[in-house]
Amino acid sequence: MKLKIHHLSSALAVFMLLNSAYSHAATTTSDHTTRAQHDFKIERISKKLTQLIPSNAQLKLLSNASAWAEGPIVLQNGQLIWSDIVNNRVLTWNLQQQTQTWLSPAQFQNGHAIDQQGRLLAASHGKRAIERLDHQGKWEILVDLYGDKKLNSPNDLIVDRDGEIWFTDPTFGIKKANEGYGGNAVIGGEYSYRFNPKTQQLTQLVTPDVHTPNGIALSPDQKTLYISDAAAAHDANHQSRHIVAYALDQHKNLSKGHRLIDLKTGIPDGLKVDAKGNIWATSGNKIFIISAQGEQLGVLEFSHPVANLVFATTPDQQKVIYITGDRYLYQLNVLVDGALKAPH
Repeated sequence: MKLKIHHLSSALAVFMLLNSAYSHAATTTSDHTTRAQHDFKIERISKKLTQLIPSNAQLKLLSNASAWAEGPIVLQNGQLIWSDIVNNRVLTWNLQQQTQTWLSPAQFQNGHAIDQQGRLLAASHGKRAIERLDHQGKWEILVDLYGDKKLNSPNDLIVDRDGEIWFTDPTFGIKKANEGYGGNAVIGGEYSYRFNPKTQQLTQLVTPDVHTPNGIALSPDQKTLYISDAAAAHDANHQSRHIVAYALDQHKNLSKGHRLIDLKTGIPDGLKVDAKGNIWATSGNKIFIISAQGEQLGVLEFSHPVANLVFATTPDQQKVIYITGDRYLYQLNVLVDGALKAPH
């Protein structure tokens, strides 16, 4: 089924304005929204996809104001933000004001998450750290060292039900001149980690099946960890374009690592899991929708690379995903919630 992107024109409830903790960071930026139509296709491989995406789903273009859009998240106040990494800023969008700058400079933030207290967390290439925005509007570094060695450039992150932060740490933010401040990789590799903010303990995960960790996600029961392998970003001839799954025991130790699926195209990037346990994985110009058993249910195909997505509910109670990639932010109606729900 081939669809066309439509600009958002239906009467949606307006996202809440910036609260006092964030309002100092907002400045208006021109949106330059194109009138050109972009081809978009939903490939329905399995009938199970009818339970996830409505048959009349339309992709809506919200913004094209980014240089490289990443890390979408909906804040506790209902505000949608995302990273514009190359321009070193975080953007926000709502129906009335369209696209605005929310934070600049943003220390080359990439992925975002919300912790159990409703605070925003960011994977910062610039600070080579996981940082947190407190309720007073101040950014603080949570972790930037493994032992006495500086992290590479944290890329994406999630928060489990106990408040522990799982994140990936490839070298993109120090190797790519337009995605950070540069620097040397001193940690001896590209790894994933689990950080406990209460105990300050940082655990390096043993993931021998993953060369360059990028996206990271947990199953709804939090007994399986998924990591996307972006080794092809360093070497186009590298054969690893896999999503790797690890079983987690009651102590959060990893075991039984196996390649869930080979995406075969692009560079595996952001991951999200829905409430039914399906994995939504970006790679190249596609979002692959995969069951927990590795069955490919469908593919969303764009005319340009896509990087990440987030499940959300609009103020008028529509289930949607917000999608970032290239210059763009999109909205697509879905029929399922995300596995990880932010606290209210």
